[in-house]
Amino acid sequence: MIAGLSWGERRTLDDSYPLSTIDLWQQDVAEEILTDFLEAMPAHAALLDQNGTIITVNKPWRAFASSYGGADGAYVGANYLTVTGATDDPDALMVAGGLVAVMKGGLSNFSHDYPCHDANNQRWFRCLISPLRHDGRVKATVVMHIDISAQKRAEALAQAANRAKSEFLANLSHELRTPLNAIIGFSEIMMMGSDHYREYAGDVHTAGKHLLSLINEVLDLSKVEAGKYVLREEPVILAEIVGQSLHLVEAKATDAGLTLAAHAEGSLPALVADARLIRQILLNLLSNAIKFTPPGGIVSTSVAVADDGWMEIAVTDTGIGIDADDIARVMEPFGQIDSELARAHVGESTGLGLPLVKSFVELHQGELVVKSARGQGTRVIARFPPRRVKSLGYL
Repeated sequence: MIAGLSWGERRTLDDSYPLSTIDLWQQDVAEEILTDFLEAMPAHAALLDQNGTIITVNKPWRAFASSYGGADGAYVGANYLTVTGATDDPDALMVAGGLVAVMKGGLSNFSHDYPCHDANNQRWFRCLISPLRHDGRVKATVVMHIDISAQKRAEALAQAANRAKSEFLANLSHELRTPLNAIIGFSEIMMMGSDHYREYAGDVHTAGKHLLSLINEVLDLSKVEAGKYVLREEPVILAEIVGQSLHLVEAKATDAGLTLAAHAEGSLPALVADARLIRQILLNLLSNAIKFTPPGGIVSTSVAVADDGWMEIAVTDTGIGIDADDIARVMEPFGQIDSELARAHVGESTGLGLPLVKSFVELHQGELVVKSARGQGTRVIARFPPRRVKSLGYL
């Protein structure tokens, strides 16, 4: 039996007769199992009574204490609340507060990550506190400290890599935009010359504009990922955005043998948003739909306020559709599906269309919903929360 551990008084079966020898033996066995369990744990673990006094610590705890000049006697019998509370260290005070909350039954579990500095490097630990209950009451508490230094280092490396990627993309985009703008400018001048130059200049101009649009997509995504994109919010009349966007893609749809359609409720409220991003959202969705819809198909756009008050901009096509397993992939940057139509358009996309749309929608605290099935077309809905939906009379 663990010395000093009391689960409460040794109760009688009916408050008049003592527990049987078998019952007492079972209780002693349970406590011995608990001790063995603590010793087997790889984490630094201590068992505290209902007042916060340390009853026992396991081998990893003793080894850690020994490495800092401590010993069993420095912990067993000491009150953990007194040890952690006798400091102005915010992490120690956080742990003390968590322990009190668990002991009083206010928390079922407590977790807190904190740094532990030593002479060579910085180590990180996670403190976990869990109650041991008897008859519904907290009778003891297990405190564990788990070394999570490797996890923290991995997280730091991943964050650094992500920042480096975003910074690289931003720098690359800025470096390429200037010469591309020059190419486009000179090609426009060349197009005013002879027919021979005009033909080649037209190719240069088209390629340059396409490259610039791709770079702008990369730049926008890198800004969003770096948290540096600032929304320029204003009341947006969606009917106007839809009309402008359909006009811009009309020629492309006609060349592809597609029919464009649009539907909007009669008196739609305005959407408080970044007008450029809303236009980009719609253009990307329309371009994707046109790209992956065979000749004779239909691409339609609708705008409405849903029953839950969210504003919805939807683009629906009768195209090739997306397998359920592929939907998550096309929502990731550079993720594209393999299909005959996709291969026909290779080189025309970075695979940033839907991921960029998703990022722009989420910047507005919205959500992007994709509904599709292979061979049954695709419906993509950009949803914006009610707080961004404003009646024109209140603007």
